[in-house]
Amino acid sequence: MTDLHPNFKYADSFVQKLEKQIQPNVQEVKNGKFITEILDGTFPLEGIKFWIEQTYHLVMNDMGNLSLYVTKARDLKELDFFLFMTIAEKMMLESHYLLLKAANISNDRLANSQPALECSYRTNYFSKLAITAKPGEIALGILLNFPVWAAGARALSKGLKKNYGFGKSTTDTDKIDTDVLDRFSKATRGFQIQAIDIIAADLNEKTEESMAHVGNLAVDYETLVWKNYYEKGIELQ
Repeated sequence: MTDLHPNFKYADSFVQKLEKQIQPNVQEVKNGKFITEILDGTFPLEGIKFWIEQTYHLVMNDMGNLSLYVTKARDLKELDFFLFMTIAEKMMLESHYLLLKAANISNDRLANSQPALECSYRTNYFSKLAITAKPGEIALGILLNFPVWAAGARALSKGLKKNYGFGKSTTDTDKIDTDVLDRFSKATRGFQIQAIDIIAADLNEKTEESMAHVGNLAVDYETLVWKNYYEKGIELQ
């Protein structure tokens, strides 16, 4: 890309520093009880169904958040980024229905389920950002949140395939039922560059601390949510 923000290298270095700092959060999710018990097959199936239902509610709320992010775009690059994220989230929802079906969660059960507050902290925080934050702050929150989600998603997919009968081909598609975990746990460098380019527009020496705080809160909330998947799900055994 030749039209990157003049501040891009500064922003790239800033993001890399924060990505190193959040590695304990990544490891906390990856090595937490929710993941480790799914990997050894001892977590209750009803708890897994609870996670699947809660993730549905999260994706639906995230789509609403993203629609608001689009309205905050200040130029075509920001508009393209948030529109891309909205389309990706819709694809994530479509893939999630494959997981719902594989878990035998009926439409009636899904309709009667409710988002648990303890599992909604991160998406509700992003709802606040949709109202109060600048595009660069939102892009930073998205970018830093991603590796925490991805670490959990990859390990969760492995455990579901190994111990719970997931990972099968689905009818009328070329995907397996864990597609939502497998396909959406990878971030391309192109996606990272787009996000950092937006971050660069709002980053300077005066805003470094406040922007880092915004991004770190997104990571902390995501980490807490994965802990609460275990706390709430274990009650269902």
